[in-house]
Amino acid sequence: MRSGYMHNKISAVVVIAAMSAVFVCHASQAALTGTVTINGKVPAVCDIVVTPEAGASNITNIAAGDTNRVVATVNENCNDPLGYTVTVVGTNSSDHTGLFRDSVSNDTHPFTITYNSIAVPSGGIVTNVNAAGINLNRTVSISYNANPALTPSAGFTYAETLTFTIAAK
Repeated sequence: MRSGYMHNKISAVVVIAAMSAVFVCHASQAALTGTVTINGKVPAVCDIVVTPEAGASNITNIAAGDTNRVVATVNENCNDPLGYTVTVVGTNSSDHTGLFRDSVSNDTHPFTITYNSIAVPSGGIVTNVNAAGINLNRTVSISYNANPALTPSAGFTYAETLTFTIAAK
């Protein structure tokens, strides 16, 4: 019986010694300083907000013509350091010009668009920059000739929709 007691005592000493060696090894790997690397990214974000102005709705007499009628303010935001483009297209005209279309008579009346006081060129690119642009407001105006031959309408049935699109380069 004494031999079993001694064997258990020796086994206990060996286990304690082994555990102490493990703790000593871990303790020897500890340092006085430590580091952590934190990283992330900033995605390219481009957005555009088109705010209609009072001159965009309920035009009382399209047949009379108008020059530089302010119809919207466009706010451009793009953080891409390579730049961005903004384009405009008319729904009825399918290009960089506008085209009032009467939903009753189907009469049409063309108009030109200026963006930030510059006539919109063929292709409809109104902004083409090689740098980021943050919170830039641009005025949109339209001009159209008088045309007394247009079909009269009881309601505000002559309309056109302009779509502005922003894209990072």
